[in-house]
Amino acid sequence: MDQHVPEPPDSPRLFRPRGVGEILSHAFQIYVRNWTTLVPLVAVIVIPLSIVQVVFTDVVVDDLAVRETTTGQLVVEGGSLGAALLGGLAVGLLSVLMWTILTGAITRAAAATFLGRNLDLGESYRFGLSRFWSIVLVGILTGLAVVAGFLLLVIPGFIVLTRLTCTLPALVIEDRRGRSALKRSWNLVAGFGWPVFGTIFVAGLMTGLLGSVLTAPFEENLVLRIVAQSISSVITMPYTALVGILIYLDLRVRKERYGPDELEADLARSAAG
Repeated sequence: MDQHVPEPPDSPRLFRPRGVGEILSHAFQIYVRNWTTLVPLVAVIVIPLSIVQVVFTDVVVDDLAVRETTTGQLVVEGGSLGAALLGGLAVGLLSVLMWTILTGAITRAAAATFLGRNLDLGESYRFGLSRFWSIVLVGILTGLAVVAGFLLLVIPGFIVLTRLTCTLPALVIEDRRGRSALKRSWNLVAGFGWPVFGTIFVAGLMTGLLGSVLTAPFEENLVLRIVAQSISSVITMPYTALVGILIYLDLRVRKERYGPDELEADLARSAAG
């Protein structure tokens, strides 16, 4: 096909190798074309979590005051430290639960955009919920591997992080679970480490910069900073998911001549799994 034909970046006919700049720019164009589906999908989880965090901060955390006595002891005043700790644990567990489901849902929805269709919110979240423990396991294994790499030396940590970039797309699209998802990502990225690292580095820099711009005015106000961070997540998470899917598809196109028919089959098979 003539690559100069002005096809939209998510056209199935454009399943072809892409450079770093193309991946980043095409992810943004796909984001703009599908934001009405992707942004609400994230907001449905992030906004209620933000409300819970703000209420917890306002009701529990702000009432606590720690004072040091003349003997050097720390005394908690104005609230219950035990209640604050239990509340913080509950909010943390709820956040992990909802973010795990959201991760599966947004990755699934991002993959569907490449077939010219959008998943509704219910279907996306049903998929995320059905893969909850698989996503948790893959997240733990990936985190342990990356931490181990950084404990050895900084460079091995970045290598491991890069080689495991496609772990979640492999789980969501191919239904590979546990160590199989990590192995699949490791093998896909092999031979393309530098461009993959460059892509995730620049994408992370862009989303991090936006987050900093949004939260910087509220450094002295915890509640407003939580709200700003939530807005940042709603805006940037779909883009990050699209970049990840584009990296994954790019590698499969290069190595396996992957196309829309194969993606359609993979998504149908993983949905039934």
